[in-house]
Amino acid sequence: MEHSAAQDPRTLGVSLIVAGAILAVSSAVCAFAAADHMAVAAALCGPVTGHCILCVLLAANLLASAGAAAGGVALLRTHPRPRRQRAGHSTRPTT
Repeated sequence: MEHSAAQDPRTLGVSLIVAGAILAVSSAVCAFAAADHMAVAAALCGPVTGHCILCVLLAANLLASAGAAAGGVALLRTHPRPRRQRAGHSTRPTT
């Protein structure tokens, strides 16, 4: 049976870290949009009336970013990279 890249825990770990980084960038974009929104509509959104969906989306993105990156790091730590065999050494037992 061929080894698939989707079954490799290292590939999955790195992919989760990349997804976490993308979500972090998305959070930064949402933070600028939320700050702009609160500056324009201070009477509708802010300390007096609470937070709108943009602030909630920002918090959810930050949480998802941290979770994805932490999951990727955990996968990389639990599955160390296997050592390669040196040329000339056989892995078959001799009988």
